[in-house]
Amino acid sequence: MRTISLRLGDGSEARLERLCQTLGLSQNEVVKAGLDLLQQQQHSSSPAALAQGLGLIGSFSSAAQKGGITSRGRDHSALLRQKLSRQQSRQRLGKP
Repeated sequence: MRTISLRLGDGSEARLERLCQTLGLSQNEVVKAGLDLLQQQQHSSSPAALAQGLGLIGSFSSAAQKGGITSRGRDHSALLRQKLSRQQSRQRLGKP
């Protein structure tokens, strides 16, 4: 087992002391618990994992079911070209 030392600012030291008193744990136990929590968050905080944990996966209906467009992001370039083409056609015809 390895021993490390670290420097804490006044605010961090006060928070550590409060946690130790509140939880009834030693500084060593609080720091180890904090490391464990950070590791758990790292593995479970992907957007997909968060959405699944919140029950959001599959809870929204697709715009296609309502006759809407679902591929605006994917087809952005083509949609923009179509819009510009329509604008140019109107300008050629003299319409605003």
